[in-house]
Amino acid sequence: MNIESNQKQFLDDMSSFKHDLMSVLKSESTEKYREEYKGRYSPERFKEFFVEKAALHIIFKYTLIRMVEESMALVNMKLNDKGIENWHGMSKNYRKDYNVLYEIAVNDVKREKDVAEIFSDTVFDEKHFVDRTEKVLMKHIPILAKYEFKTLSASMTLSLIDYLYNTEKREELQNFYQTSPVLDFLLQQVGLL
Repeated sequence: MNIESNQKQFLDDMSSFKHDLMSVLKSESTEKYREEYKGRYSPERFKEFFVEKAALHIIFKYTLIRMVEESMALVNMKLNDKGIENWHGMSKNYRKDYNVLYEIAVNDVKREKDVAEIFSDTVFDEKHFVDRTEKVLMKHIPILAKYEFKTLSASMTLSLIDYLYNTEKREELQNFYQTSPVLDFLLQQVGLL
């Protein structure tokens, strides 16, 4: 499905992805990460920012993987309809475990020297966050698989960032806690950083 021709539905699907990620991440404790922010942010505000940045990191990591697969053709496609169909054909016991397919896609992209640095692990990639978001990925990967990310233009990428990454909070979130190479890369590509 062409993203440009189906902008509203695409933005709604990505927004739903963000909402679901934030919902599951809210139940995760972030107190151990807050030490240097004590006195600057209340526990609630710190958690709100941390959860939002983690959700955005995951969404844009997925987006960038799809772009690497389809637009750059650096690795074989795994997360689109054809990739999922191949996954179903080769796996009997893992057919619906799209989180396993996602991890394979992540590892495949990390092996590409041209983009490996962008996908370096951050605090938002720690195992407990990955485990917490498995069900969300399993739900949203087949929904987002129908979109052709090679049709995601720079202007539509900018629209997606503006839609999901609140412009009023962006500067504060960008400098909040740990940087996300994925977020930084996409913001640079559309001229926001």
